[in-house]
Amino acid sequence: MDMNRIFQQVARQYNTTPEEVRREIQKSIDAAFDQPADDLAAYRLRQIPCKGARPTPEEFIVYVAQRAMDEI
Repeated sequence: MDMNRIFQQVARQYNTTPEEVRREIQKSIDAAFDQPADDLAAYRLRQIPCKGARPTPEEFIVYVAQRAMDEI
């Protein structure tokens, strides 16, 4: 999965930069970790494999894509 290409495509679609797309995704991840909706949401967030305390946008996208493929 070419993350730079994904960020570029999203940026073009929303008339912004790939860096801004990445920043906004990270802000959303951080908000979810700071204010999980409930215990189940918090549990699911902790299931995302990541090198740090929170997943990067790249780690999050890979995880969600893999989960989506598992559901097919």
